[in-house]
Amino acid sequence: MKSGWRGVAAATTLSLATALASCGPPPAMPPVPLRGPLRLRLVPPEGQVSRYAYSMETNMENPMMPSTGPLMTMRFHQTQTVLSVEHEVIRSRGTIDSTATTMAMAMPGMDIFPDFSGSVFTTEMDTRGRLLGVVDTEGLPVDAGVSLESMFEESNYFVLPEEEVSPGDSWTLDAPMSLPMGPDGTVSMDVELTYSFVSLEGSLATLSFEGPIDMSLDVGGMGMSGSGTVTGTTVVDLAEGRYQSQTSRMNLDMSVAGMSMKTSSTTTLELLPDR
Repeated sequence: MKSGWRGVAAATTLSLATALASCGPPPAMPPVPLRGPLRLRLVPPEGQVSRYAYSMETNMENPMMPSTGPLMTMRFHQTQTVLSVEHEVIRSRGTIDSTATTMAMAMPGMDIFPDFSGSVFTTEMDTRGRLLGVVDTEGLPVDAGVSLESMFEESNYFVLPEEEVSPGDSWTLDAPMSLPMGPDGTVSMDVELTYSFVSLEGSLATLSFEGPIDMSLDVGGMGMSGSGTVTGTTVVDLAEGRYQSQTSRMNLDMSVAGMSMKTSSTTTLELLPDR
């Protein structure tokens, strides 16, 4: 895979990593009074199978490149199976069922996108959602050019609070990330997120998150830097022990070779109905 794709993969790591652990909107449930603070935890049943649909759209404002629509769109479907839940450790196997990526225009180094369809990865995380490790991977493209293990481990930025919380409470998380981009490149991000427990309806806990992002990228001698914000909302089903939905938006002011540009990426996730 060429260096341009590595840059795109790194720039969207925050969205991708969340997508691989989330699902979509559930049916409406009547509100249930909150009787006290809650320990927000993920405790899914062994054998639970979820099918996910993920989409991301990236736009760019650049005076040298008139906008004709989204710069890039990415979609994929994934099936996740819970293999075991022991001692607050959840082992899951994820299979990428299909992927589709389109670019609005040809760009150097971005003409080849590997097809991750059929790739399988096994991970372990704790009940707060913290990734403990990538146990195994299978079927990755030979020239993928980016380490899925590194992407997971370096961008584990969604973690439930350690203490009990009630609606209106908030907590913060610093999530620095550093990834190799090919033999002589790196991308780094500093993210400081503030999470808020918004509401509880039935077993569905709605959480919001927001925070600043600082990014630097160096690939093949080309330096790029940027700063901006990420905002979003996640719904966790405490009864089913899994994420139910997520939407997010990331806005960045970028600078490369003395030229400034603005980028924005929006992501959505949904849980597909059982077949």
